[in-house]
Amino acid sequence: MPVALVTGAASRLGRVLAKHLAKSGYMVVVHVNRSRDAGRKLAKEIADGGHQAVMMSCDFARTSGVAGFFEKVVRRHGLPQLIVNNASVFQYDYPGKGSIELLEASLAVHVKAPFILTELAYRKSRRGSAVTVVNILDQKLKNLNPDYFSYTVGKFGLLAMTEMWQLTPASRIRVFGILPGLLFPSGKQTQRDFERVRNNTILGRNPSPEEVAQAILLLARTKSIPGQNLVIDGGESLVRRVRDIAYE
Repeated sequence: MPVALVTGAASRLGRVLAKHLAKSGYMVVVHVNRSRDAGRKLAKEIADGGHQAVMMSCDFARTSGVAGFFEKVVRRHGLPQLIVNNASVFQYDYPGKGSIELLEASLAVHVKAPFILTELAYRKSRRGSAVTVVNILDQKLKNLNPDYFSYTVGKFGLLAMTEMWQLTPASRIRVFGILPGLLFPSGKQTQRDFERVRNNTILGRNPSPEEVAQAILLLARTKSIPGQNLVIDGGESLVRRVRDIAYE
């Protein structure tokens, strides 16, 4: 059975991805940081549905533990054929009121941890056991605004790393980026405000988390697709915004 590692899998998009991949035949490693109870509950829910999942924890903000975490995953469950770098730090700051603490956390979680996981996966992969890496980015990288300053800087770092892997010929690893639009309420956005703006896109709809999961599964299973970036946002990135959608 193929193994998938989904980071930041306890809630929101990560939870949907873990459940979808488990139902599609993967043994899912549910990575969490502090949300251990939620991670255990998710793994049990997947197992109760007749599929396979385990919860494993690591604080990616302390990157000294990331290599050991991955070695433990490989030792216990084998090399993941699919790694989804979904873990994120999403807290508010703004140019002129930027937070060095938020920036350090963003760079650790969005750049350093995926950097380590991808490097180790490549070194352990072989021709007959290629690895697919999918990095969850953000459509705002195509349509910049200054809100969530440190978060965005970190995601840009992850985008740069993704694209440099895509420029590196390798049959043992493929690296993809997915840039989703609005999937859940953003920041302080209320559910009412979320419903009001969620379909304010060129296509008149934003993606669902399930559509993102389906896209990841397609990329993982279709071995002839080379690494590339996929925007799944209903056209939101084509509509200029000067602020994050939570503030419109």
